[in-house]
Amino acid sequence: MRADTIHALGPLIVAAIAINLVLAGWAFAAGLTRRRALGPAFWITLLLGLVLVVVEAGLGILLAAGGARPRTPLHFLYGVLVAIAAAAQFGLRPGGVLRRAMQRTAGRPFNEPQVLALLCLTQAALLMRAYMTGALGR
Repeated sequence: MRADTIHALGPLIVAAIAINLVLAGWAFAAGLTRRRALGPAFWITLLLGLVLVVVEAGLGILLAAGGARPRTPLHFLYGVLVAIAAAAQFGLRPGGVLRRAMQRTAGRPFNEPQVLALLCLTQAALLMRAYMTGALGR
């Protein structure tokens, strides 16, 4: 299978979006129950979603380096924003650099479910928008 075929593969991007939506709901529900931390299953699922995003981003970079261009240059912007959100998700994992920095700055543990619910929902929206600009040119 060619890189452009895999990069534009609907089920791959739909899976990444669905995982982020499930994670957003999961974190939101955890926040409603006043939990301060998310369990290991949440973080394993998040890493699975990040693997899908890394595959998509890596293929996109290879395609761009090879001269392929999306229908609109906005696709590149959304790709960069998806990568930034993915880096933030990875950095907020237990033991992550961003998590330690946030705790150091705040002087107390941050509200993990609230932050992750918002971040995963944002990531899902960015993935949807990146797909629309790449596949539909809008």
